[in-house]
Amino acid sequence: MILRHGILRGLRPCQLYPYRRTRIQPPQFRSNNTSHTNAPASQHAQSVAENVRGLMREIPHPLTVIVAQDTTTTTTTTTGAPPAGLLVSSFNTVTLHPTPYVSFNLKLPSSTYDAIKASRTFTASAVADVQLARDFLMDKTAEGYRETMRSNVCDRRSGMLKPGRGAIWWMRCRWAEQKSQPVGDHVIVVGEVVGAGYYTRSLDEKVGASDKPLIYSQGKYRNAGPPVAEE
Repeated sequence: MILRHGILRGLRPCQLYPYRRTRIQPPQFRSNNTSHTNAPASQHAQSVAENVRGLMREIPHPLTVIVAQDTTTTTTTTTGAPPAGLLVSSFNTVTLHPTPYVSFNLKLPSSTYDAIKASRTFTASAVADVQLARDFLMDKTAEGYRETMRSNVCDRRSGMLKPGRGAIWWMRCRWAEQKSQPVGDHVIVVGEVVGAGYYTRSLDEKVGASDKPLIYSQGKYRNAGPPVAEE
């Protein structure tokens, strides 16, 4: 064998490429835990989902009320159909420029999402009062829910909460249909913010940034604590 100019001399082609065109089998991994490997995929997915649920319960989530008016509903009363609404913990901004957009998640089917699609608008309100949160967690089929929504909590036309009901700020949004997407049994609702501001406790007292919004963590309603000291 002679090495000349970087080339091996005296070797046959089969010696340079001593392999055959054979199919490579992937390695087989064996585990003593046969319950996991033999479990159906649906059971594994359910186990992962429960783990994710438990982990996310540790993270504080801001509480926001979403209200929309179903314009397709007809009624014989002079006050009109009550708005649809619910409490969400997934409300957040998507972007601020060039146009502010927000998003939140809804589980389907949803009467509130039906109302959003019908009116193509919704109002988001930051919650600061536990009773307000409970009002929007009420069973939608329960007796008194529609009356609560009609007269005690929010304005039928605008979807804004009434003064003194325990909300901090409001955002009036236009539904962004093309940007909203279904994911599994939920839908990610995206809206363009067309107006925003603080609520008032009364006709002459405005709610300010010093009011603490309600958050939900570890299965409890909470308020944000003092700032953490930074070194």
